[in-house]
Amino acid sequence: MLGDIGKWFLAGVVIAGTISAFLSPQLVESYLGQGFLSMVIMLIVAVPLYVCATASTPIAAALAMKGLSPGAALVFLLAGPATNAASLTVVSRILGKKATVIYLASIVICSLGLGALANYIYGIMGLSVTNWVFGNSGETHGLFSLISSVVLIGLIIRTFIQTWASKKREFVDSCEDYAC
Repeated sequence: MLGDIGKWFLAGVVIAGTISAFLSPQLVESYLGQGFLSMVIMLIVAVPLYVCATASTPIAAALAMKGLSPGAALVFLLAGPATNAASLTVVSRILGKKATVIYLASIVICSLGLGALANYIYGIMGLSVTNWVFGNSGETHGLFSLISSVVLIGLIIRTFIQTWASKKREFVDSCEDYAC
C-alpha cells in the first residue's frame, strides 16, 4: 500500500508544510475563512487540481489549521479527488459528455451541500478546528511522534528502493533476453 500512496502522501505533506510555513492565518481568514464563498473558492481550486485523496488530506488539514472553515476543507477533500482531469476523462469516454456533466454537477452540489452542513454542525456545537488541535496539551511533538514519523518515512523510502530495484532487475533481465 505504501508503494501506491507513499509518493502522494509525501507530496501532500510537503505542500501542507509549505502552507503551514508561508501562508499567514490572516490571509486565509480574510479570503478563505468562513461562509459559502470560501467553499466556492475551494471548489474552484479543487476541481482542476490533480490531487488524490492521500495528498489532499494533509493540504486540507494545513488550511484548516490556518483558519479555513471545516466546510470549505470538506469541499476540497470531496471535490478534488473526484473531479481531477483523469477521472473526468475516463467518465467522459465511458459514459459520454452528458453523464460527465451530471457527474460533475453532482459532485459540486453534494460537496457544497455537505460543506454547508459541516459548517452548520460546527457552528451549533461551538467547535473550532484550531482549538480542538491546539487546545489539547497532549503530546504533539514528543518522542512518540518523532519515532512514528521516522518509521513511516523509512517504510516509504524502503518501498521506493524496492520498486526501483525491481524495475532495474526487469530491465537487466529484458536486456539479457534481447542481448542489449
